[in-house]
Parts: sequence; C-alpha cells; structure tokens
Amino acid sequence: LVLCAEPGGGGWEPAAALMRRRCLRSSDVGVCPLCRKVVEYGVCCAACGGWFHATESCCGEALADAFLRSGREAWCCLNCAPRNEPPPATAAASEKTPAPAALTADLASWRHAFRLLADACGGCGRQIQLARRHVRCAQCDLAFHASEECTGLSAAKVEGACSDASWRCPTCLLHETGCTVPGGVIDEDVAKGKETRPIPIINEVDEEPLDVHLPGRSAITEFEYLPQVAWRHKRAIEQRARVPLADWGGRCIAHEACSWLPATDASRGRPVRREEEKSGGPAYNNERFLLYARDCIFECNSTSGCDESCFNRVVGRGISLPLQVFKTVGRGWGVRSRNPIRAGTFVCEYTGVMLRDEDAEAAGLEVDDSYLFNLDGEEKGQVAKRRKTSHEGPSGVDARTQDNPELCVDASRTGSVARFVNHCCDPNLFVQSVFVEYSRHVHRIALFAARDILAYEELTYDYGYVVGSVQDKTLACLCGAANCRGTLV
Repeated sequence: LVLCAEPGGGGWEPAAALMRRRCLRSSDVGVCPLCRKVVEYGVCCAACGGWFHATESCCGEALADAFLRSGREAWCCLNCAPRNEPPPATAAASEKTPAPAALTADLASWRHAFRLLADACGGCGRQIQLARRHVRCAQCDLAFHASEECTGLSAAKVEGACSDASWRCPTCLLHETGCTVPGGVIDEDVAKGKETRPIPIINEVDEEPLDVHLPGRSAITEFEYLPQVAWRHKRAIEQRARVPLADWGGRCIAHEACSWLPATDASRGRPVRREEEKSGGPAYNNERFLLYARDCIFECNSTSGCDESCFNRVVGRGISLPLQVFKTVGRGWGVRSRNPIRAGTFVCEYTGVMLRDEDAEAAGLEVDDSYLFNLDGEEKGQVAKRRKTSHEGPSGVDARTQDNPELCVDASRTGSVARFVNHCCDPNLFVQSVFVEYSRHVHRIALFAARDILAYEELTYDYGYVVGSVQDKTLACLCGAANCRGTLV
C-alpha cells in the first residue's frame, strides 16, 4: 500500500482519496450518514461534506472510486456522484478542487480497485513481486502470478500468456464474449437467427468436434433448430386436423389463465372452466413471472382481443434470455444463461417433430428415446421426457383412443435449445404445460425457473424417468446433486 503522513504528525496511514483520520480532536467527531456511528477512519465527500466509514457497507460502490483516486482527486459519495453540477459557487469554494465527476460503471468492484492499488494477484490476492513471472490483463490491468492456480489456465496457455501483450483475464473474456478462454465460442448461433437472441455454442473444456453424443445422430452443425413444434409426419398431420383450437372470441384471458381445464368430448372442443373458484386467476404477474406451477395454464392467442404487450403472452413470445449451449465436464452439452434468472421466469420451450407414439416405435426410436417427450400433461398434471413403456388402462380427462392417440415430441435431429438441458435430481427448472393455440392434447412444453438462478449456473430439470420402468436397462445419473437418486431408469 502507498503510505502518507497525516498532517500535523500522528504516524503513517494508508492513503486513498481523502481518506483520513477523522477524530483528531474530540470536537471534530463526525457521524456517518449511513450507519449513524462515529467516523474515526473514513472518506469525506467533496460535494456534501459528509464523512463515511471506508467500508463497503457505508460507501458501497463508491469505495472503489476512493481507492482509485488515491488522494490525487476529490471524491464524492453515491448520493452526490450522479450530480455533475458543482455546489453553489463561493469565493472560498472557487479555490478548492473542482467538483468530482460522476461514478463510472467500471468502478463497481472495490476489491478489484484495491488489488490494482496494491498490485496484488487477481487470483490468490498476494502481492505481485516484480522478480517473479506474472501476466497482466490488457483490459482490466489486473496482474496474476504465472501459475495454473492463479490464472486457471494450463501450463502451455500460461506460457503463451506471458509473451502476449494483448492477453485478457478470464473475467474480462467472460464479460465480453461469454466465454472464459480465447476461441471458446465455436458457433455464434445454434438457432441460426430463428430466435430473438443468438444462442452461441461454447467449449471451454476440450477440442472435441461438435456432435450430439448418440450413435447415428447428426452433428450439431447439421442440427435443425425449431423454435416451435413441427408437424411433418402424415399421421401426425391427420391427428392435428382433429385437435380443437382454443378460440376465445376476442376476449383477453389474462386474469383467468388458470381458470380453465383442457377441452373434453362433452365440451365440444371448448376449454372447461374449473369448478374450484380458488383455483382460477392469472398465471403470471405484470412482469410475466409465473406465479406458481399448475397442472396446465392457458395463454392468450390470436383469437384474443389483446396485443403482444399482454402479460399473459409469455411462452408464445419465445426466448428472451441470453442462453448458451456449453460443454460440461463429463456430462456432454448443457445450457446456461449469461444473466441471473428470477424464479418463475420462462426459460425455453422443448420443441421437435410431433409424432404419434406408435409411429415413434415403428421408426425404431424405442431403442433409445432420450430425446422423446410425452405430450400427456393434461392427464398426469405433469409431462415426462420418456414416453410410457407400458399401456395402462384409461385415466384422466379422456382415455386415449384411436381418434385421440398419444403424441410425443422427437428432438433427436430437430428441436430447440431445450434439448441440450441436462437432467438433475435437484433441478433449478421445472416443466409446465401451457396451452396456446389448441384447447386439448397439444400443449407447449415450457421450462420455467424453479428458483433464483445465478449467471452461468447450469440449467437443469428432472426428466421424470421412473426407475425400473425400462426392462433390462439402467442409466446412471451423473448430476452430482446431494439427493441424487443414482440412476435415471
């Protein structure tokens, strides 16, 4: 640390912008405006004259500004920082230091600023010795010891960083590109422009070529992205012609999205109103966050009298989060978000090619149906990724018949970013059945945040597999959760 002598004696003190000992005399005692406690060591705001403790709790993000100014310039608190106007001019004030500039966004981390001032390692926090080999980020100016522990790089990449004047630390790379290693973005957009935001493919683990893990499957580069379910098989198209549409007759159902059940034969294709009055009400709040999980909900569609700004249009609007497909360690490809996600946020929709269940079996997909998703949420109150392996008796709203066969979504060769989301026994996402265009059988398979999720935390949901449901087959679970069941099937 740079040290300076306190005026009038009293020893040496750490230097920062106007950071001085406040209690030189008992008559000079000041009180911090934030914590209302006496300030002994603190910083003085040049705009309002208030004294603040030199801590993050009292100065907040402005503490980084104090360290970076290091006594050379005036400092101001967060209340005064946004104000660029100088205080009322007086004869005495005109001779003082000019009014401080507004706080800038790059001073958000006071720890980063302190390490710059002390020339400490950005990895271990110990001081950088000029005699030892180190690397310095060309963007944030933080220094790191030239070791694998401090930089997080392999020995070969550390050697390359020592001779590269344009080297950037993983944090700066992450903020700029969403990836912690140079060249880690191997595909700019897996969606090929079909979503409102690009979805890059990130590989920070190895140099393995893009493939989808399963034998006989096409590579990701040949993977067809579908923002919505596609109807391509002849028998599935014939089935769609018999599925009733959800016609609201020009009425917005934002405040009754949970008041309806799927249509039945008796209702002639119209949704059935729930008998329980407490079960109704809206599905989302005004910010489009799901209020709570339900067996099924209905959204406004083209037959409603509202426009796209209606808060009951969420799944139908598509993906709005900055998602990434990234390579995990030992579990194939996964999905994460560059931004934090609040609980109840719509994340993505599971899409693919719509199939009748018997057509999927005839095509041989029963051998490995990892990308098949049942479309029976209206019967079970939930949807399961693996289709049923045995045909049980009738149950639910209507028994499946030849006119109403079971449907499933196949995302083996076509689909959305949701087909890359991994399983976890303690997931942070959950599946919600959402009816948009149709009133029966055909609903959207939507993934919502089950809790608040950190930025770059892997997104997972429970596949809903039933252990022992597939004869003579077991599949180990690699989620690593504390409550991991050990096996998927």
